[in-house]
Amino acid sequence: MSGQEKEEQKAQYLRAIFDTVPLPAFIVDSDLRIHDFNTAAEPFLGAEPASALYRRSGEALRCLQGEPAGCGKGKECKDCAVRNGVTRAITGGTTYRELHRAELRAQTGTRTLDLLVTASLLPYTPQPQALLILEDITEISTLRRLIPVCPRCRRIRDDRGYWKVIEQLIRDSSAIDFTASLCPECAARIDAEAPGNAA
Repeated sequence: MSGQEKEEQKAQYLRAIFDTVPLPAFIVDSDLRIHDFNTAAEPFLGAEPASALYRRSGEALRCLQGEPAGCGKGKECKDCAVRNGVTRAITGGTTYRELHRAELRAQTGTRTLDLLVTASLLPYTPQPQALLILEDITEISTLRRLIPVCPRCRRIRDDRGYWKVIEQLIRDSSAIDFTASLCPECAARIDAEAPGNAA
């Protein structure tokens, strides 16, 4: 086997590995321009995925935050976890992971996705590039926002399956504490029920 054949075999092997990743994965530069993507990314890129090459990821994914100025130029772009993650991965050489809420233009309007963004520096590239993986966790996030409440006693089930009164649950998961205070309706009801105030 010649050296060229070995290189072609190696390239095919690496391509197969990239395409077996079940999450949308992109190879991007420091300006978020897409240099490659795997097959799982194609549905995110519209009818002609190949047209996404060398475009910024926000433009290829039709991110609403960058419109109309373009990816990286909108007001919200400075807080973009995708852009910041890639920048940190390339400049710091570390893997970066963060949750990000993205608003993307779709054929039927807009769609909001909760994404787990992972960016990691790719070694041995002629110019700095990162592997960018976008994991859609919208369904998981939606389920986590649902709080199981007992309809009888109004206690809430925590992540470990224990049932707690709301005050205890909030106290355990934050630095918030409670004091007692009557709302105006309850104060009026107590006053009306007090001896000597009966009609």
